[in-house]
Amino acid sequence: MVCQPNLLPLLKFGNHEVVSYEARWLSDEISKAADKAGHPDWFFAGDITRAVIEYLRHRFPKNIITIEELYKKIETALSYMGCEDIASRLEILPPPVRISLLDVARDAGSGFELEFFRLLRERLVECEGSGTSQIMCYGLRKAVKNLCCAGRWNRACEKLTEEINDFIIFELSKTREGEISLILK
Repeated sequence: MVCQPNLLPLLKFGNHEVVSYEARWLSDEISKAADKAGHPDWFFAGDITRAVIEYLRHRFPKNIITIEELYKKIETALSYMGCEDIASRLEILPPPVRISLLDVARDAGSGFELEFFRLLRERLVECEGSGTSQIMCYGLRKAVKNLCCAGRWNRACEKLTEEINDFIIFELSKTREGEISLILK
């Protein structure tokens, strides 16, 4: 693999690799730890996140970082600032996983709703297996128009949107033991 400057290393957790992850996720995890440590309005999470991201972009020597290594870097930064209480409350959780519904629809082919639902089920199961606590499904409107072969939004599109929404909620509720957050756009 060729290392490209100014890019974050791939994040590896378990058998999964994430091409990109967002600073917002890291900042949210630090804020959660601060809240657990009794600092609900702790405003340094963004500063710690920026420092870690800067280090990963410009000084981290590898192209891949494990999630454990990433959290260790965050813990070290927090400890260096004298925030051991926050560092000790960090929980190692994978980042949110994104599913492009338009990509799933394209893979299924225009007008092939049954194949779309089969492929979507596979992607949801794969995401759940990653251990993530948040799944973001995006591109719903474009996916629906693709599946309905519709140039304009119509009643069939509205109906399929409801079916996809219900399907995703049902699939996640029947197999997920812990809590998972779903964002559907």
